[in-house]
Amino acid sequence: MVKRTVTGSALAALSAPRRTCYPLGLMTAAPDNTKWTSDPGAPVCVVGGPEALLCLHGLTSSPYEMLPLARAAQERGWAVSVPRLVGHGTSPEALAHTCWSDWLGAARRAFDALARQHERVFVAGLSMGALIAASLAHERGARVAGLVLMATPLTLDFKTQQAFHLARFFPFADMLPLIRKKGGPDVSDPGVAAAMPSYDRVPLAAAATLVEGQRAARARLPTLRVPTLVQHGRNDHVAPVENADATFDLLRMAQRRKVVYPRSWHILPLDVESHAVVEDALGFLDALAEGRDARRAHLREDLE
Repeated sequence: MVKRTVTGSALAALSAPRRTCYPLGLMTAAPDNTKWTSDPGAPVCVVGGPEALLCLHGLTSSPYEMLPLARAAQERGWAVSVPRLVGHGTSPEALAHTCWSDWLGAARRAFDALARQHERVFVAGLSMGALIAASLAHERGARVAGLVLMATPLTLDFKTQQAFHLARFFPFADMLPLIRKKGGPDVSDPGVAAAMPSYDRVPLAAAATLVEGQRAARARLPTLRVPTLVQHGRNDHVAPVENADATFDLLRMAQRRKVVYPRSWHILPLDVESHAVVEDALGFLDALAEGRDARRAHLREDLE
């Protein structure tokens, strides 16, 4: 059996739900905490508590790629929010009129809405969503109870990274406003890739602003104090696996862990090791939630 690589401090794996929901602007709320919309790319809002999980998708994608994690969290009784970031889930032309600050702003609003309703809010992000999650953890500080960074693209594949850098200084985007993707979503199962709601073209000028997120993440990761899990696929063609070490090495908190999945590509929640990815992520976050509950119980006993 091929084993996934685990690095970092070990954490043990693993109140009644509040019947509340919250408007998130671009989000549509599920009717209750068991039903999910039939639109595969739609945003998701599921009630629960006191723990809440904010899931953030990647560039040109949609909430669909985070659904396995969101569903598993909901089954544990957590509240879940999977916003559809600005410009996504509509058309590449719509995305062309957005940028890094728009995507970060949408995530801020989603997080703040959850934080108003729930005692503990955890954040999980995939690809661009991981960069956003790092910025949120820096900005919101102790309000973020735990962090899961999946396939963090501190550096993209060589050709894409160079294209993004050049597009920020030269008018290539005027000549080629939309670039067709090659090969579709980076997931090992062709059937899964075909079913994913994802753009087949990329607006170069908008996508190039991802460089701002990369720079922000490199600057902010060493400042974070929130417990963090780093997950990466060994065969990632978008953000090469070296990003896992680069991300982990920038972290300074005591509670940090890294897991590399030997058969997975970029879109971890949907790939062949999806079950392990989801269980590792929620096991890490469950341990944090239970640890905080235990500390509170001891504090109450001391006060009594």
